[in-house]
Amino acid sequence: MTWEVIVVYVMLLLTVVLFVTDRVRTDIVGVLIIVVLGALGILKPKDLLLGFSNEALVTIAAMFVLSAALMRSGLVRALGAKLADFSRGSPMRFMVMALCAVCFMSAFINNTPVVVVFIPAVLTVCARLGASPSKFLMPISFASMLGGSCTLIGTSSNILIASYAAEIGFGVGMFEFTGVGIVIVLVGMAYLLLFSWRLLPNHTTIASTLSADEAKEYITQVSIGLDSDLIGKNLADTPLASAGIKVAELIRGDRVQRLESEMLLHEGDILLIRGELNKILELDRQHSISIAPDLQDDGSEVKRVEMTLFELMVAPESPLIGQSCRELGLRQRFDVSVFALQRRGRHHQREIADLELRMGDILLVRGTSDALESLRRKNEFILLEGVHDEVVEPHKAPLALGTILMVVLLAATGLAPISVLALGGAAFLVLSGVLTARDAYSSIDWSVLVLIAGMIALGTAMDRTGALEIAAGQLYTATGGWGPHVTLWVFYFMAAALSLLILNKPAAVLCAPLGIELATKLGCHPEPFIMAVAFAASTAMATPMGYQTNLLVYGPGGYNYRDFVFFGLPLNILVGIIACLLIPLVWPLT
Repeated sequence: MTWEVIVVYVMLLLTVVLFVTDRVRTDIVGVLIIVVLGALGILKPKDLLLGFSNEALVTIAAMFVLSAALMRSGLVRALGAKLADFSRGSPMRFMVMALCAVCFMSAFINNTPVVVVFIPAVLTVCARLGASPSKFLMPISFASMLGGSCTLIGTSSNILIASYAAEIGFGVGMFEFTGVGIVIVLVGMAYLLLFSWRLLPNHTTIASTLSADEAKEYITQVSIGLDSDLIGKNLADTPLASAGIKVAELIRGDRVQRLESEMLLHEGDILLIRGELNKILELDRQHSISIAPDLQDDGSEVKRVEMTLFELMVAPESPLIGQSCRELGLRQRFDVSVFALQRRGRHHQREIADLELRMGDILLVRGTSDALESLRRKNEFILLEGVHDEVVEPHKAPLALGTILMVVLLAATGLAPISVLALGGAAFLVLSGVLTARDAYSSIDWSVLVLIAGMIALGTAMDRTGALEIAAGQLYTATGGWGPHVTLWVFYFMAAALSLLILNKPAAVLCAPLGIELATKLGCHPEPFIMAVAFAASTAMATPMGYQTNLLVYGPGGYNYRDFVFFGLPLNILVGIIACLLIPLVWPLT
């Protein structure tokens, strides 16, 4: 084993560790891979940068633009808002309609914007029906994956897989995945409808528990000091209860505690309370509580302005990602004060001003109604509340929808490559005025493209150094004696496990060439192994980091890591069994 092979394996291990620990942004990981491989001379510059000219990368960028045009028309947003009316007050009826709508749309446009639009719609319906958002949001994310697995353009990983298939002469058409995909969708949707209500937790977010009137009460954050007479008392026996002050949240350390009347208060506890201003001031004067400095004016009085409490989620392509609240100057820029930041189920309330924002972060903020209305129109955040009923720009809807349909139909006929069609569709949308050039460029998630380019460079290095052949040889030695069918099963679940640890797109880039090499050693057709990677990567449900939409619903649903494993792992295994049974029937091994 040469030193280049050892370096490549070490880089692969470090890449997985960085993804799992989430210490470094994923796109920066991609850049670091390219830099290290180039600095060590493992790949020449032209090979290092091949990923940026990859046909799949261009197609993915163009599909971001096509999806943005449909979102701009407001059709998806209007549909999400109308589902509440169609449900007629039935949570289960709403669940069925929402899952079907998300599944169908995700087969033809990018999953992420679909889920982004449906999150506030779900929260609105849950508030109206008195249901918990956690019963709906994870199934919404899973339904988008199931739908995306059915077509070539349904998910970025399928597009990546198609590019590797083309290298061995296996042409993947628009509906190549559909036969197996529909069976997976039917079984997956049945699982979601039968078990989500029974198995998912009954979590709520802070903002979703407040009615419109309650949210306009005075809200503040108070701390239990060293000398407070509340230490050791339970919530029901404190002056808070007798004064009519409502406790919305109790933070201990960096965790949000479940509110119980018999819970004993500790020194350093942080309470988020709401109620009448004079009663809050009176309690502060009695030294029972200490009002957070953010609400004090010159150290003496609370600002006497009616405030609203609401939650903001950092949007996937937000330009604020990577910047801290202090750098952004949120108070000056958006006229809001930040109480806390929630990231992947962990609540941060200390030194949040210096935390770099990431996609899916939820900020609990306080501001005026005017500030809320202003933020509703911003692209940097997703306001976690209801969506507007009206279509944003209805005159653009026919062109946007027609362009996507034309791309799908022409790609299905094979008249032109999907990359050319997608680019042509994006160009037409700009020329026709559906999107401006600035809108088109801003709709592309460049961090995803940089990450994919970096992973392609790592895959190329594995191929050139022989690391890929060694890995395939080890896998062949371990499973080859059991026959190609058993090897396919082992390979599928290996790819699925890797997709759960890191994002599905890097897993697809790493596993697709490995599957081709493994098929060569087995002496069987590579198509089944390529399709195994496609379905394994597009249905990574059992962890939050397996798929981008999981990260989006993590905070609004109030989930923790165990929730995804408990509810998603059985579905992951079920989908894997179906895929491994059907793939050899559609694409024979020999």
